[in-house]
Amino acid sequence: MTRLSIAFVVLALAVSVAPRPARAQFFPQTGASSVAAGNIEGFTVTGKGTASAKPNRLEIDLEVSAASELSADAIVKYRDAKRRLEEAFTALKLENVAVEERGLLVDQKGAQMNPYFFDYQPNRKAKAEVQLTRRLVVKCAEIRKMDEESLLQLVAKLLDVAQDAGGRVGGAQNNFNPFYYERVNQSSGGLVRFILDDFDKLEEEAYAKAIANAEARAQRLAKLSRVTLGPVSAVRETSSPSDKETAQEDEIPRKRLESSRFQEIPVRVELMVRFEVAPQPAANGRPGDR
Repeated sequence: MTRLSIAFVVLALAVSVAPRPARAQFFPQTGASSVAAGNIEGFTVTGKGTASAKPNRLEIDLEVSAASELSADAIVKYRDAKRRLEEAFTALKLENVAVEERGLLVDQKGAQMNPYFFDYQPNRKAKAEVQLTRRLVVKCAEIRKMDEESLLQLVAKLLDVAQDAGGRVGGAQNNFNPFYYERVNQSSGGLVRFILDDFDKLEEEAYAKAIANAEARAQRLAKLSRVTLGPVSAVRETSSPSDKETAQEDEIPRKRLESSRFQEIPVRVELMVRFEVAPQPAANGRPGDR
């Protein structure tokens, strides 16, 4: 046999004994992924609950201010304006009405924001006028049991007294450009704020409704999945009125709900609830087929 013939034979033998590429093989998984006799998986569902009540008090923002080129004159005018306003509300002799003071602002009269540039207009006067401004909040409690007509009469009386005494109703918005201010500081609007303070019982009622809603959803899933719903294993709060603290820029934040309308204010709660599940037992005592 020639050398060329021997080379062909060796090449043929090498090709015939070369390993073939392995094919993917799948084996049934056992152990952790198999259905156990006890607790197998869990359902995590969202439960929502809502309870509502009418506000228990109202608030009206007022502003008292005075200005003069002489600081001493500005102080005298400011004290007189503030005293007239306080005496006017004291003369009403309403036990549920109180006037609270907020921070004092010392500023230059006529300082406004430029509608096209975010800076102040140049002072055209040789001498600046000093302006003293204080925000006052008129609070009226125990309004929940009042009917709409009685509430309207009360609000009208408070607003008329405030304006007749020289107070500016609506808070300190006169120093800002309306075109810019309405877009930066979006508020609920309205001359009156209706407040819901005591909503702890409502919050508990909303929690109970959220748990019941979550259990109803989990029961539906368990029925469709042919498993038995177990106890609650975990709860996570995703939304609650307890997280909402409101305050003006010169107040301490406090927990309350606000509305610009005299109507029931909803207290909403949202929970993430996880339930344990187990396979349904069959008639022969073995776990049922899922």
